[in-house]
Amino acid sequence: MKPSFQIIISGSVQGVGFRPFVYNLAIKQNLKGYVSNNEFGVLIILQENEKTVTDFLNEIKRKHPKNAKINGTQISEVVSQEKFDSFFIKPTEKNISINSPLTPDFAICKNCKDEILDPENNRFYYPFISCTCCGPRYAIAEKFPFERENTSMNEFKMCDSCLEEYNNPADRRFHSQTNSCPDCGIQVSFTDNTGAIISGSNKEIFENISEKLSEGKIIAVKNTSGYLLLCDATNPEAVQELRNRKKRLTKPFAVLFPDAKQIENYLFCHKTEKNLLKSTQAPIVILTLKKQIDLAIDQIAPGMKTIGAMLPNSGILHLISNLFQKPLIATSGNFNGSSIFSDENEAVKTLNPIADYYLHHDLEIQNSQDDSVIKFSRKNKQKIILRHARGFAPNIDFSFLEKNNSEKLLCLGATLKNTITISANNQVYMSEYIGDLLNFDTYNRFEKKIKNYEHFFDFSPKKVVCDQHPNYENNKVISAFVNKDRSVATVKVQHHEAHFAAILSEKKLWKKSKILGVVWDGSGFGSDTEIFGGEFFEYDHNTITRIGHLEYFPWILGDQMAKNPKMAALSISKNNSYFQSFFNNNELKIYSKHIKNSSIKTSSMGRLIDAVAFTLGFKNSILFEAEAGMYLENLAQQAFNKSELKLKDYLKDEKITDLIPGKKLLLQVAKEVQNNKDLEIIALNFHFTLVKCIEKIACFSKSKEIAFSGGVFQNSVLIDLIIDHLKPKYKLHFHETLSPNDENISFGQLNHYLNLKK
Repeated sequence: MKPSFQIIISGSVQGVGFRPFVYNLAIKQNLKGYVSNNEFGVLIILQENEKTVTDFLNEIKRKHPKNAKINGTQISEVVSQEKFDSFFIKPTEKNISINSPLTPDFAICKNCKDEILDPENNRFYYPFISCTCCGPRYAIAEKFPFERENTSMNEFKMCDSCLEEYNNPADRRFHSQTNSCPDCGIQVSFTDNTGAIISGSNKEIFENISEKLSEGKIIAVKNTSGYLLLCDATNPEAVQELRNRKKRLTKPFAVLFPDAKQIENYLFCHKTEKNLLKSTQAPIVILTLKKQIDLAIDQIAPGMKTIGAMLPNSGILHLISNLFQKPLIATSGNFNGSSIFSDENEAVKTLNPIADYYLHHDLEIQNSQDDSVIKFSRKNKQKIILRHARGFAPNIDFSFLEKNNSEKLLCLGATLKNTITISANNQVYMSEYIGDLLNFDTYNRFEKKIKNYEHFFDFSPKKVVCDQHPNYENNKVISAFVNKDRSVATVKVQHHEAHFAAILSEKKLWKKSKILGVVWDGSGFGSDTEIFGGEFFEYDHNTITRIGHLEYFPWILGDQMAKNPKMAALSISKNNSYFQSFFNNNELKIYSKHIKNSSIKTSSMGRLIDAVAFTLGFKNSILFEAEAGMYLENLAQQAFNKSELKLKDYLKDEKITDLIPGKKLLLQVAKEVQNNKDLEIIALNFHFTLVKCIEKIACFSKSKEIAFSGGVFQNSVLIDLIIDHLKPKYKLHFHETLSPNDENISFGQLNHYLNLKK
């Protein structure tokens, strides 16, 4: 009897058509054995000689399904009493402990797009069309491995026709766990906001939706990852009405286009951006406006010259877009900062003041997700992830982490832009973007996510890693774990060190020395009297040391300062007379007293940026995070677009070794304004001055490599200037897999513990 060999393939290899692919490849080569899912990924048993097995594995590596990602392979000889006469797909064993990446959702593929619009096809206008290449995965998973019985699809028993496809090796739905059709699958219902059902065939329902959108109505659509709110993006009144009802007065909306060609009519779209839009992840991509044509740009993105563009990622959105044939607002189905809804009752209860109509369906969504958001810097095309969610979560390539980490770790992340990260086995899992935990609904989602992961992985943490802030919302969950198991330990990590640890891990820098870390954001707990935010760190020989920062200024009135940029300007300028002129006598008296008596100081780069934005014309209160920063970036971008512009360092004569003189920089900006210099050029020079400050501190610290993290580095102008002026002298490291913002804190906490505190 021939020897038996075992192949284990680890990585993102479940729910991607890997077993059908292996089966067909083995049948073609007349091999004997089987393929199955196991806790590590995919298991293949072959009764062949070693060379045949090795050649087979090499062919798998060359030709594997496009959505699969192979992280590792292993061949070993095994003893088997079985004799195989053929090759087959063996059912996955029950109740195995998963130790492989989870499968993210995949956007609808071209074949399914064609079929759904083919009147001769059984799935004509069936919005839940899918195959082994596309469809929801993580969104509907109750547990892993990704088998139908572990998903919401288990409620829908395949009809004979679907079963025939499922069992046919020649069919592209061979072993497709999401396979269904109109006869056996998910049903949609269309209602008004009183709950009255508007009946009709699927085609009639979607035609009705298109008609209502043309009339300026707002429709809540249950997509495969949660509810979205749609309206006509070319109708200013409809978009403004959505803003008013949602109480989202200025934050930009994303726009759904039916195809890439239409995107290119309205927006500049580089090949890299186009490929990402059309990828299986299908994120929102921030693009620059080319021609307004009929877009309600002032209502979509007030004061901005960019649009968050997306293509249909599901059969539902493909059908709506194909019929409507114009751009649509597609924004998260939530209210006033709460989580995206996936439950019909919750959605109706909360969205009724917003939506005129609803498209519901009866597929239960287990893991609701917002759309991922990505942009590229204009000049150097540096990738910047703004939100890491649908299509990417819950996996990142963490193959560079310790392979044999056996500790059960739960990392709680930040309060704003929260994610959680767990180490449940030899893998690391970072959740999708959860949101702002100060919101009640979002906090409930955060707790539910932890419970989901406990269930997914039969996981109970032995250590909980959290932020040093004594009053962080997410730290409340620690007591529940400690009460259940007194041996659970708590590890605290400083906010900005977690940011630095995140970029050190993403770029595999832990074994290097003398890395300068520039970590700039709005705020993070430093001590009882200090709020950090404009930090310089040095990593050297397993030690992180804070070596510099933006000079301190008074932190006044708590979070109110983050919402009122003129308050930041007054505080940073130390009551300068120019900034005093923007306050009435009563305000000035109150704020001056707070500045004088403030016991808390801050080095927040975010607040300096707010103050500069105020000086350059942003006079409103901040209605969403980074609004003033986006205004300033937009101003600077207009100047940056002009060629051969001579840049000016406002702190050219300052010897900067560890402190950035924020007051002096702000007053220089104010002086330029008073001298009637171009606001766009001042904004660009402010950014350039920050780059020169980084260069001076890098030179003083004798660093040759610089790593960047923190929400400020979502600013594409700043990124381009850093690349232009520092790349010739320094090796630069930017986030490309993680977002630079607080989403990366949970991942940074994990790596800070593993590399520095363990």
